Order: sequence, then structure tokens, then C-alpha cells
Amino acid sequence: MERSAGWMERLPRLVAAILVALMVAWGAAPLSAQVRGVTPTEVILGTSAPLSGPAAAWGITAIAAKTYLDLINEAGGIHGRTIRLEIRDDAYLPPRAVANVRELAERVGVFAIVGIIGSANAFAVRDYAYQQELFWMTPAIDSHIWIGYPGNRYVYTVYPDYYEEARIFTRYAVETLGAQRLAVFYQNDQYGLAGLEGVQDEIARLGDRARLVVEVPYEVSDTDLAAHAQRLQSSGADAVIIYATPNHGAMIAQAMARIGYHPHRLATFTLGDATIMTALAGEAWEGVISAGYFPLPDEDPVVAAALERVAQREPSLRAMAYNALAGISFVEPFVEALRRAGPDLTRESFVEAIESLQDWDGEVIRKVTFGPDRHQGINRIYLTQIQNGRAVVISDWITYPVGF
Repeated sequence: MERSAGWMERLPRLVAAILVALMVAWGAAPLSAQVRGVTPTEVILGTSAPLSGPAAAWGITAIAAKTYLDLINEAGGIHGRTIRLEIRDDAYLPPRAVANVRELAERVGVFAIVGIIGSANAFAVRDYAYQQELFWMTPAIDSHIWIGYPGNRYVYTVYPDYYEEARIFTRYAVETLGAQRLAVFYQNDQYGLAGLEGVQDEIARLGDRARLVVEVPYEVSDTDLAAHAQRLQSSGADAVIIYATPNHGAMIAQAMARIGYHPHRLATFTLGDATIMTALAGEAWEGVISAGYFPLPDEDPVVAAALERVAQREPSLRAMAYNALAGISFVEPFVEALRRAGPDLTRESFVEAIESLQDWDGEVIRKVTFGPDRHQGINRIYLTQIQNGRAVVISDWITYPVGF
């Protein structure tokens, strides 16, 4: 009995010694070891993306982000940790996006999610991500949905605002192109509705200078847009603003061309990849005005170098440069925040680090500012036009109000 009692007295000291030895062997600070998605050797991220389906052209953003992170890992990672990005295909279907994020949070145990392409998908994921207190870098959704939402404190984005972009398109169509009768062709979900609302509100501000003559929605499942094109033509609209997937954007452009309808066309920045859209729509995409939120590689050698670096590892990215660069932009601020957070990575140190970015320039994304009361990192776009199959910049940077 005396020997047993002595053993019991020594047990707490023995357990403590073992724990200390393990911590030394792991080489990690105890706080970091307790953070979900952070180990002594890696930080785990996750994303759900349309690698298949009608928006598969957007899936390249996830491939580019992973390639960019892999190159960082090959150079030694950040403070000795590699960054692992787990990608799941959702085929642009909201239920699959939710299932993917649930798996990434509960089975993989990610530190943060990145992207999530599609407003309907991101909207479907939003409440679950908030419940899980997941950091979320650059959800591909209109920033207006975060205004007043309690979960926005976990969200940091450098994604442009569809609503504000649509207002800019409307103003440009009226004031620069001389359009008086506007139409909107839009996807019938949060994505398209954000663009529609922006057009409606800007038309109201413009007063009697222009009218919104028709609103033409489509469903993601639609495969024939001839009737939609006919409605647009019958309205007499001299400018059509487009919020669609790449496939449907190309389809409506071709459908309008087939019936000899040639209004001004302004398409959201998500259709800004000239190579992809010209491949899908052919000559029907010539002359389309779109937008960008980072410099084009033809005009900025630093951006061109970043594209070339990822393309050397993943050659398919070279042919889809705009979407590939968008994927890099999704993760650049996250990587910089990891650098600033230091080797003892905690949720608190990450927040402090990312909110220290003030007018910060990455290789691709520029002028990023975050703070305790600002989680929308950029608030500017420029306009482009497809000329001879290439995107050509046709405006200066245009700023808009920060939403959240």
C-alpha cells in the first residue's frame, strides 16, 4: 500500500514531464498546437470550387491558389510551416458546397476557408461557417451580404462588390456610351440579383436620363437562351448589363448576335478573362466591356512574373490568366498575414496581423487595407474592353464606398 501511494504521488509529475518532452519534440508553442488547422509543420486551408458544371471556368481560381501556395511551400513555407489547400468540387451546386465545407471543418479541421465560388454557394455556406467560427478569405460573393451580419468579423475579402460594380456600369453606359434604355440579363440568385439591384438604384439616381426597360433572368439549368435574347431585343435596350456564368454569358452573347442584335454589352468582372470568354463565345464577345480589380499582366511586369511562375508549374494557367490571377489574389493577403503573425500562430495573432495591412501591395492584388472596422480590403475597379480578343484597359481606377 505504501509503495502504491508513493506511485500515485509521483504520477502528476511524471505526466507533466512527458507532456513537456512531447512539446519539445514537436517544436511548437503550446498555443499553436491547440489552434484548429495549425500544426508545428503546416497550416490547413480548404475551399469548395466548381471544378465541373456550368461555372467550371471559375474553378481555375482554386487550382491557381493551390499552385501559388505550393511554390511558397517549396521555398520553405512561412515560419517553417507549409500551407496545405484542400480543394473539393461542388459543380456550382449550393448543397454540395455546404457538404464540402462541413467536411473541411469537421473532418479535415481547416484553419480557414478560401474563396467559395458562386454567390448562392457562399450564401448557403455563410451561417455554417459563422457557427464554426471559420476564418473566411475572399468569399466570391457580393460584399453587401456581410453588412450587419455578425459573422462578418471572421471574413476578410479582396473581392469586388457586384452591387457597386453594377452602379459603375450603369453610370458608364449612360454618361460615356450615351445609352438611354438599359437592360439587365442576370442569373436568378444572389449573384445576379446583386447586379440587378445596383442597376436599379443607379438608374433611380440618374433620374430621367435613362430607363431600365427590361429585366431578363435565367436559371443555371437553362441551355437555350434564344427567347431571352429576343426579349432583350424587343425591349429596344441600347445597353445590356450581364451577370452570368461564363457559359451563360457566352450563350447570351451568341444568341444576341444570331438575331442581329448588337447593343452595348457590359459584363461583370467575373467574365473578365478574355481568353476564356473568347474561346466560349468567339466573335460574339468582341467589344464587350468588363472590369478588373488587379493590374493586367500585359501592363504590369510584377503581375506578369507572378503569372509566369505559377504557369511554369501548372501550364494550363497561362491560357486562363485572368482567372488564375484572381485565384492568387484570394490568398495573397492570407500569406502576408501569416508572415506578420510570426511563428506562434494563434487566432488572435492572425487577426492582429491581417488587420495591420494598410494600403498593402501584393504581387497581384494592390492597395489592400483591413482593420477592426474594415474587412472589405479593396474598393476599386477599372473597366476593360475586348479588342481583337484581348482585354484592353479603357478607364482609370474607379473607387466605390467600403461596405463592411
